[in-house]
Amino acid sequence: MSIPQKLEKCYRNQIENIKSEKNREAKVKQIGSLVLDVGGRCISAIAKMTGHCRKFVKMCFIIVKNNLEINYNKNKCGRKKITEKYPQLEEDIRIIIKEHTYTDPHFQTEQLFCNLTINQVMDALLKIGKYKKGFISRSSLGNLLNKMGYNLKKVKRNKPLKKIKETDAIFANVKLKKEEALNDKNIALISIDTKDKVVIGPYSRKGKSRLLTEACDHELTNNCLIPFGILDLKTNQPYFYNFINKPTSEAIVDCIDDYLSDKLCTKLMILLDNGPDNSGVRTSFLKSLVDLSDKYQIEIELVYYPPYHSKYNPIERLWARLERMWGMLLLSNNICNKVMSSLTWKNVKAKVKYITKEYPKGIKYTKEVMNNYEGVNIHRNNLLKKWSILITPLI
Repeated sequence: MSIPQKLEKCYRNQIENIKSEKNREAKVKQIGSLVLDVGGRCISAIAKMTGHCRKFVKMCFIIVKNNLEINYNKNKCGRKKITEKYPQLEEDIRIIIKEHTYTDPHFQTEQLFCNLTINQVMDALLKIGKYKKGFISRSSLGNLLNKMGYNLKKVKRNKPLKKIKETDAIFANVKLKKEEALNDKNIALISIDTKDKVVIGPYSRKGKSRLLTEACDHELTNNCLIPFGILDLKTNQPYFYNFINKPTSEAIVDCIDDYLSDKLCTKLMILLDNGPDNSGVRTSFLKSLVDLSDKYQIEIELVYYPPYHSKYNPIERLWARLERMWGMLLLSNNICNKVMSSLTWKNVKAKVKYITKEYPKGIKYTKEVMNNYEGVNIHRNNLLKKWSILITPLI
């Protein structure tokens, strides 16, 4: 009688028990005991009938025969995670897509979105020189990006409405200027923006609370706050300035003045979008910045994001976090200020100021007045014009 026939006839029940056994230690003992009973020459046959490799069956036989301790560490089994094999991979990915991430324009989530495809990220990683072709699959790279918080699902829905011909050049300029500021300790780097109005009263802002809170159905009121924000990208310090009415160009410059009051720098670089009150052609904004530059004897550089791409502005992430913090009814300005002051960005608490000063609206300067500053104190990039402006003190 051959060994397979012998196993089939005499040890069928034992083989079935081995196949159904879930406990590894018990399975090792059962296989080792079976080999001892049948004989050492049956290892290949037992391996085939039980569905295990010959090497494993032989190991079981040696363990039982010599009464050895069964050492099993599942953490040492299987393939290592890609991040364990390449510890710098996540950091390299963050550097690559840093300039291509944006927050949800509707502020429904703090999750970041990336407009790079998997192939583009893969190509950029290979160009670094640390990685070889095929070191990671496309699906694994996509899963890693999602795990890191960079999600592609909503890109189409949040796709910019328009794209002007200078868009790519403007983004390249933003990247260049940011690197310049981050590498120079004498340059202060901030991101600024004005948020949509915050309604004050017993109204719901889709916030969440652990306490049952009832709010009015309709938000019909003129009582509101309009926050203007500054985010220091070097110290991660957020600043909020709350206005009753929409802040004018002069009000925005006063907020920047307040920020500069305790800063020591030779140059201030501002990342901003092309809003109506702080655009590169707003005469009152530019004139006020010239005066501010002269006051502190520093250069001020305006670095604009392209039109319809303001969601890439870093301070937009502050607004997203703030929208998710409303968990109470904002019945007064003090409550609103208190909620905003509790916001932290990278472990730095926000500073909040309530501005009561009234600013006149509609201030404009004629071309004759602005011609005294253009080319003298207001220097524009020849290619980007109103999207990259350097302001210098008065002579």
